[in-house]
Amino acid sequence: MRPKEKLEQIAADAALSVPDKEARIIELLSGESDRGVAAAVDCLVETDDERAADFAAIHLALLPGAREGKTRAAERLRGAGPMVRSASRLVPWLPGELLDGFVADYVADPKAGSPLSDVIFEIGVNAPDRLRPFADKVESHFIHRSLLSGSPDELVDAFLERWREEDDDYDAIEAVALIRTPHAVRTLIAVREEFEDAEEWEILLELAGLLPDTEKSAGHPPAYLGSVVDEAESPHVMGGHVDGPVPVCPACSAPAQRVLTVAAEAVPFGLAQDASFFWYTCSCGALETTTVRVGPGERYVFYGPHGVSDPSRSIVPGKRAMALEPHPNQVGVSLEAIAGASRHQVGGLPRWVEYDAHPHCPECREAMPFLASVDSGPTPFGAMGFRGTLFCFWCNDCGVSVTQHQS
Repeated sequence: MRPKEKLEQIAADAALSVPDKEARIIELLSGESDRGVAAAVDCLVETDDERAADFAAIHLALLPGAREGKTRAAERLRGAGPMVRSASRLVPWLPGELLDGFVADYVADPKAGSPLSDVIFEIGVNAPDRLRPFADKVESHFIHRSLLSGSPDELVDAFLERWREEDDDYDAIEAVALIRTPHAVRTLIAVREEFEDAEEWEILLELAGLLPDTEKSAGHPPAYLGSVVDEAESPHVMGGHVDGPVPVCPACSAPAQRVLTVAAEAVPFGLAQDASFFWYTCSCGALETTTVRVGPGERYVFYGPHGVSDPSRSIVPGKRAMALEPHPNQVGVSLEAIAGASRHQVGGLPRWVEYDAHPHCPECREAMPFLASVDSGPTPFGAMGFRGTLFCFWCNDCGVSVTQHQS
């Protein structure tokens, strides 16, 4: 039986829950010689089963690259009726002319509840410039919010005027921050004295891309999409045993594990050393952060007990790595993420689940720039050992990492 038929059979099995179907199909396709790229593309090109198409697209979106196959699949889905929804998962890898084609299809018939809406949503997130000229055809509040990223200066000025005229409309000034352009940053700096709550203003400025106490970037350009791959496929290591102290859960004494080490020489961020981030291997939820001095010298754990890494406990399914490829939205996504259903990211500005202040380094007391986010969604190797999303911040001068959890 071909993988396509096996996939359709699993998708149609009424005895399985949706998460079980997803896990079984990912396991099935991951066992193929190319980790399932060809089989997933063939399914998307040939199947008439909406459920099977979506599971195949979910798997394909877990894998880096494969742009030719993803484009071929999306081209077929474009003319496949309701199955076009599955193309939404492939948007970050699709060429501009195909994205323009999807936008043209939607604009020609912008019905509420159109199966194209999911694709248009992802285009707004990943390529807002291609959708923004047709914003008047879009009714969804969420899609409009995604189009804030990189908006023209005139819109910044319009939101500022609305904020002042409509009794300090917070949504309007938040929109200024989410535009994330130099003009948006300058506008927020200019209105500093109009805020009674200093912390509120600082969060907005960080959201726009600037750390308020040092006026350094709140992130590290450029931004990359991350995908979990085998250990040998990337220098950015995930999981695996590490020597030296690691944070320990104060409730159950379970040790943390390395989630990710960003290899300094493999990214253009000017990192002084490799940056490592840690998270708990239990589900107690006793603490919302880990703070660790990675170097130079001996590792040191701030704020809470520490112990020794336990190779038998895992936060990542095996010793893996994170492959990076350029993120299509280099300005910064202006729509909140959904924890457990978002892509990994290294560099750029954070796509928060819930907007929050950047942590401060316990050594130098300065606000720390964002470096990475790791989501708990599925991988080709099995489930992650945590729920929600981890946001990773790095103080380059002090060698201190903070991992912050949101769900």
